Amino acid sequence: MEKKAVLSDYIKNEIMRNRNTELDENEDLVSAGVLDSLRILQLVTYIEKTFGIEIPDEAVVYENFHSVKAIEEYLQQLS
Repeated sequence: MEKKAVLSDYIKNEIMRNRNTELDENEDLVSAGVLDSLRILQLVTYIEKTFGIEIPDEAVVYENFHSVKAIEEYLQQLS
């Protein structure tokens, strides 16, 4: 399964708690209230454990974590 699908599933199932909502890869998750600072840290922990990638604190910024697509693009830069 590709990273985008894994991330989308995690956000829908664990963060959004299975709300019956479509998750567009370009949706601004911060503005929509899906992600806040605590949930972003939860997501970072999940990414590090799942993909074996260490994300430096200074990289946890809006530009890298505002949408599923932004997260995927940031992770591609790390690979």
